[in-house]
Amino acid sequence: MWIPENLDPDLSCYRAITECLVQDVTSGKLADGDKLPPMRELADHLGVTVGTVLRAYNLAEQRGILVKQTGRGSFVRKGKTEAWQKQQLLDETGTVDLSRNAPPFINLEALLRRSLMEISRDSNLDGMLEYGQSQGLERHREILCQWLGGRGFTADPSRIIITGGAQQALTTALGALTSPGDTVLVEELSYPGIKNFARFFGINLVPVALDEGGLLPASVEQACLRNSVKALYCMPFAHNPTTATMSEERRAEIAGMADRYGFYVVEDDVNPRPFSSAFKPIAALNPERTVYISSLSKTISPGLRVGILMPPAALLSQFLAASQTTSWMAPPLMAEVACHWIKDGTATELERQRATITANLLDQAAQSLAGIPYRHHVATSHLWLPLSGPWKAVEFAEALSSRGVRVSPSELFAVDPVSAPSGVRINLTNIGEERLHKSLSSIVELWNSKPQATNFQM
Repeated sequence: MWIPENLDPDLSCYRAITECLVQDVTSGKLADGDKLPPMRELADHLGVTVGTVLRAYNLAEQRGILVKQTGRGSFVRKGKTEAWQKQQLLDETGTVDLSRNAPPFINLEALLRRSLMEISRDSNLDGMLEYGQSQGLERHREILCQWLGGRGFTADPSRIIITGGAQQALTTALGALTSPGDTVLVEELSYPGIKNFARFFGINLVPVALDEGGLLPASVEQACLRNSVKALYCMPFAHNPTTATMSEERRAEIAGMADRYGFYVVEDDVNPRPFSSAFKPIAALNPERTVYISSLSKTISPGLRVGILMPPAALLSQFLAASQTTSWMAPPLMAEVACHWIKDGTATELERQRATITANLLDQAAQSLAGIPYRHHVATSHLWLPLSGPWKAVEFAEALSSRGVRVSPSELFAVDPVSAPSGVRINLTNIGEERLHKSLSSIVELWNSKPQATNFQM
């Protein structure tokens, strides 16, 4: 009979049991299909309640490593996770994709099935498949505001627009704020999609400088003195791709400049936030000049396409019109799932799980990448590796791809590739310690080498 050993005293008992199960499955001590002890039997052995073991088994089922079969018992289930890990190999040659900015994988199939049954039994589903409020149901907005309360400020449900993810929120924001020919400031390395938006809306992008502390207010001010600026799009927390987080002083400077120069800040705040974080977004400092964007994709689940858009109160009507133009409304049923998980604590549990996985991945990176000057943020699984000297980012990424590892070069993020800092983004994934170590070791070997001379042919 499987018995969990060395339960972590810093975790609640049920979570400690689950973590032991995860470790024993990962190490191979438990194999796919192994039967786990009955809950009452394990509870008696550990001296805990049956309810504690039930919560542990439910959490393990939620994480995709356990399956319950009525009348037979509970069994280890590794197949789904292993199948997903194989999907991370781009082709039969074994190229590993560390370029996708996706959160660590958690198998949510069992959780979704159970949640859908609970929603069908307990929730008010009237109107879920009809045209509804384009702003989103009021009860959904109230629950999402509670979730935002953990991200450093108090949100107003009357100002929230629920969107189909942060992508739609950004589309709506730029559509509501800008006209063709307007100037929008962006960090010199930014979300790659912003360049597509610029072409789509006919706006001019002007890059502003970054350093290890994020966006430089002095560069923003210089750009404002040279241009008539309509908006500034930025990622103050755990910036993509450089991982930089702006200090409170810098955020306050940007908030003040928005008033002084009359531009709006479009604040992209989608990355996970540590539970102990005291970070307050720019939206908390200047709500009337900030358009706040967040979503549940990086924190809860990538497929849970629920975004949050909070414009200044004075602009709500024009933002609603823009939202209706891009998509009449976010799917209410998707928002219902998200709010169900927030209410019953599942969302918090998933955040904790992803934080634990991320911490483990960062620990692996610290060992595998020792000796090279990469940057990271404890909240996210992406790393930034600055490049200098002989390597150009595209050349580095191409050479690494030939060694079976794919990363994202800085040119992908650069508004002006000529002047932007050079580097590559590496996104850690839970594809197994051995495979990840081998991939990261390839990065170290290449970083310590020199580019091959180009062979010219006539």
